[in-house]
Amino acid sequence: MKNEPLSIKRSELHPESLLRIATAIETAATLDELLLLALNEFVQGLGVSMCGVLILDPAGETISLVSTFPPRVSLPPPLPLSDLPLVRQLLQQRQVHQIPDVSALPGQHNRSAETTYLLKMIYEVRIRSLLIIPLVAQDQVIGALAFATIDQVRQFDEKEVYVARLMASQLAAAITSFRMIEEAARREAELATLNDIAAAVTSSLDPREIYHLVMEKINQFFHVDAGSLLMLDEETGELVFVMTLEEGQEKLVGLRVPPGLGIVGDVARTQQYAIVHDPEQDARFYRQVSEGIGYNVQSILCVPIVVKGRTIGVIELLNKRTGHFTEEEAIRLTRMAATIGIALENAHLFQQVSTVRDRFEAIVNSTSDGILMADMRGVIVTGNPAAARIFHRSREALIGCRLEELIEELMSKALVVEEPPWLNEGAPHRVIEMELSEGAVRYLRHTILPVRDTAGMQIGSIALFEDIAKDRELARLRDDYTGMLIHDLRAPLTAIMNGIMMVQRGFGGDLSSQQQELLSIAYQGSETMLAMVNTLLDISKMEQGRMTLNYEQLSPYDLVEDAVERLQVAAQQRQITLARDLPAGLPRIEVDRDKIVRVLQNLIDNAVKFSPDRGTVTIGAHYPLPTDATGGEHPALSFTIPALPAGEWLVYWVRDEGPGIPPQYHARIFEKFGQVQQQKSRGTGLGLTFCKLAVEAHHGQIWLQSREGLGSTFAFALPVKRCDS
Repeated sequence: MKNEPLSIKRSELHPESLLRIATAIETAATLDELLLLALNEFVQGLGVSMCGVLILDPAGETISLVSTFPPRVSLPPPLPLSDLPLVRQLLQQRQVHQIPDVSALPGQHNRSAETTYLLKMIYEVRIRSLLIIPLVAQDQVIGALAFATIDQVRQFDEKEVYVARLMASQLAAAITSFRMIEEAARREAELATLNDIAAAVTSSLDPREIYHLVMEKINQFFHVDAGSLLMLDEETGELVFVMTLEEGQEKLVGLRVPPGLGIVGDVARTQQYAIVHDPEQDARFYRQVSEGIGYNVQSILCVPIVVKGRTIGVIELLNKRTGHFTEEEAIRLTRMAATIGIALENAHLFQQVSTVRDRFEAIVNSTSDGILMADMRGVIVTGNPAAARIFHRSREALIGCRLEELIEELMSKALVVEEPPWLNEGAPHRVIEMELSEGAVRYLRHTILPVRDTAGMQIGSIALFEDIAKDRELARLRDDYTGMLIHDLRAPLTAIMNGIMMVQRGFGGDLSSQQQELLSIAYQGSETMLAMVNTLLDISKMEQGRMTLNYEQLSPYDLVEDAVERLQVAAQQRQITLARDLPAGLPRIEVDRDKIVRVLQNLIDNAVKFSPDRGTVTIGAHYPLPTDATGGEHPALSFTIPALPAGEWLVYWVRDEGPGIPPQYHARIFEKFGQVQQQKSRGTGLGLTFCKLAVEAHHGQIWLQSREGLGSTFAFALPVKRCDS
């Protein structure tokens, strides 16, 4: 062949060529410079027209032509090895392969666009013969070195192949060395980028500023024209452009991509990165975004942002400035996205916590009630200004104190400490009211509640100190107004009743039967109102300890009969039976007749009101109780008895068949105007208050036993003998 003598002659000079190659390796500053210098020496040393280096991707699925000599302005995109069975075979077997005449290669259908482009380039430059040598370093195939002739067919002899293999061996070692250096530099740059991003995330509370810096650093690192950060809207499933940077300019902010659409939607769904070298040929490409701003998308690298297995967004890079996006870059960006995702998620959580904390602090600080929060050890971790005023300390001084000790100190200074029954009956937490002797806050209602996390585990406690001075003032005004009202009502009511009575007796002339009936109704209504006024007056006197009791030795049976007689007509109207359960031998008791009859009357009246038609109301009594009664079950009674002081006691009870009373109202129902909210109001709410005060004035005790749907039993115990203590 015509070129053979020249090639043999040049191959004899290979030691000089190898020396020049070694010099190029030592002086090259970058891998690109190394390849260019080495390929120049290879072309001269082997006497060929062209030389090129192909590098395998890390996954071994594609191979890229990364450098040629003579240099070319544009190089083909990565080539699928599935289109190049010959190259794949020689790389797998690490064999040298010659193609004496490229034009004699058989045609192959269904080639990829990348392979078609490469073959077109080969034909355009008129390559005729090829010598392909695997590049092997550290027992790994990293690519191939190709020698080519133009226009002339050439068969490389053994010596030339030997020289070429020496060149390939040196080049592979140099490429691996440069790769390691470049990888270390890239890793250092990657860490520097992540550090810059982390610093921005921790130093700024402005999300937009954080997003801008993230994309600015990533665009610089990967040398792209534009990059976008999209975050997932968990409510709608849409991906929202929170930042797009093109040449430093922000674009597309707020634009939404419907769920699952576009390459970004597919990446978010599959949590797998995507490299697209020709977006127009990709069915997933969502053109509406780029067409909306007139941007020409040539290549895409898109990776998911995954935190704890959950996709929170994607990063999309567009149009790499040099070469094509590689698998290595996709892996690197995926790794960076994971770190960025954690930083963004932490920043988001921090903003949420800060917002909630600020709102909580604003609410706590603005309330007039004192609030202290303690940890599981009972040590105060925070408090509001109102609590500081109550304890006469600064907020800073409260932190670190033990909650229990502070409350004990406060209670020791209180003039009055009480536990209102209507607040504590059935309540899961103890409620205390106290009156203080000094300070701006005089009346407090205090309770301690547990603080739980989202899993329901207790993580601390919160102590509340409610200023109830206004409640106390309103209660006092109400009592004063009630007292004034009932005193003013009594006189005119008595006058009305006297006037009606005189008319009924004929002082104004003869009356028809119908007029007599109407006057009777008016008199009964006035009498009922006067009884209510008297009840209020009696309650007021008993609360103030000014009620005088007229004690008499009375028969328990007579007291029951007096009360039943007053209500017999009302019971008969609804066909309710008033049954007695009064054993023989009950002793006479020393009580105020009027007060105890009214107690029985009120209890029977309530039982009749709340019993169903044709029901039964039972009035009973029992004597004796054991002199050392400590409360509990009693064999002769169907209800429990509270602890009573030693002595002789007579117990009355009234049992109905009504709807029953919920447990949370058992104590409150004895308070003034206290009624069961779920039941229709059928009275004033004063009757049971009078009963309680009247029984306690006799040094007795009244209580209730009831279950919803099973009726109620009201019972009260009276000492048989008068107690003057």
